[in-house]
Amino acid sequence: MLIQGAVAGVALGLGRPVFAAAPVRKLTIGVGGFTFAYLPLFVAKAAGFLVEEGLDVELVQTGSGTTAMAAMLGGSFDICGLVLSDVILAATKGQRISVFAPLMTQYASDAIISKAAADKAGLRPDMPLIERIRCLKGMTLAVSGRGSGIDKMWRYLFKIAGMDPDKDVTLTVIKLDQMYPALRAGQIDGYNTTAPANIRAIDEGLAVWVARPSQGQVPGLRDFVYTILSANPTAMKSKREELSGLARGLARANVLIHDDPAKAAAAVQKAIWSQTDLALVQHAVTDQRTAFARRMTLTQQAFDQNKDFMQAFGDEVKSVNYKDVIDSSVIDALT
Repeated sequence: MLIQGAVAGVALGLGRPVFAAAPVRKLTIGVGGFTFAYLPLFVAKAAGFLVEEGLDVELVQTGSGTTAMAAMLGGSFDICGLVLSDVILAATKGQRISVFAPLMTQYASDAIISKAAADKAGLRPDMPLIERIRCLKGMTLAVSGRGSGIDKMWRYLFKIAGMDPDKDVTLTVIKLDQMYPALRAGQIDGYNTTAPANIRAIDEGLAVWVARPSQGQVPGLRDFVYTILSANPTAMKSKREELSGLARGLARANVLIHDDPAKAAAAVQKAIWSQTDLALVQHAVTDQRTAFARRMTLTQQAFDQNKDFMQAFGDEVKSVNYKDVIDSSVIDALT
């Protein structure tokens, strides 16, 4: 799916028309899917902030982060939205990708199970986190793919609860857009994902929360840089002006998400999620806004936290260093 054109923000009263003397600069950005993991990027475009920076941004949905990364490395995209841990893993294979801006700054893949499964297992919202996780024993839970962020989140939760995900539960692969229907049909007991699919299930009384890392409720994952924007080294040099304009647009989008989530939601609902009820999008943006930092940073601590998280699943990233994947010069220039 392509999102083209750039006057929606002006029409919504979210931006002001700017007639730059310089030619409009084109950027193509690939993302695995149109999810809340990339919300600041979508808001920056839908609200007209990128047009005001003289940018004509085309967003391309590839179906997975792996596909998006491969396309960027092959030259199909200038920029790619990815999970930071995937970039760290790519560095172990000699793939040079530069992370230049954060997007989601909490690991915001919140876990839910159906109300029927919760009732059967005796899971109550007032239970401590570890007890809620242990109630999932024997359940069938969805992942988007083996080794995906969703898969890692389930495995991390079971690890801190002293459980074995390969023995204590069944993790089954289901496409992201099929998880909510599968839960509703009783084909699975639960899933974890970014908003709004999980919030929709909660709002409808279909599901209950198990774990909410988006709200900083999971130990070891607080203030966790989850999704980022990246570029190959060539684009980092040749498109410096474009990346700076993009970063300024993202900075404005983060402020709008925090200060006026209803306006941010109205923009993205029209441009990205037009088939989703506006009230649900507004609820989701309001609920998730603390998962996006008002001020963008890419610190050594954020890198180390991602690396520590990944080492819970293997030692292959042990040799990767901060400067192998992080280039904070674009966002540092904003201050």
